[in-house]
Amino acid sequence: FQKKTQYEKFDILYMGLGLCGETGELANDIKKIKRDDKNIITKKRKEKIIYEMGDIMWYYFGICNLLDISIEEILEKNIQKLTLFKD
Repeated sequence: FQKKTQYEKFDILYMGLGLCGETGELANDIKKIKRDDKNIITKKRKEKIIYEMGDIMWYYFGICNLLDISIEEILEKNIQKLTLFKD
């Protein structure tokens, strides 16, 4: 889905910084649950969080595309890494 919506060729720096920015926006919306919403996830806040998570996924998959790796491969490598730490 990410390749279909990327209208310009972006490099890894752009994609990485975009991912950081969107992650910050997500964190800010989660913070506002505590500060503004009395620790209740309102419908409006939930929608904002979902939109930010979509933006995060867009940048994340863009980085995957640049590195020519699938999410499945990344997850498998992470499982292997975590298994090594467990022992």
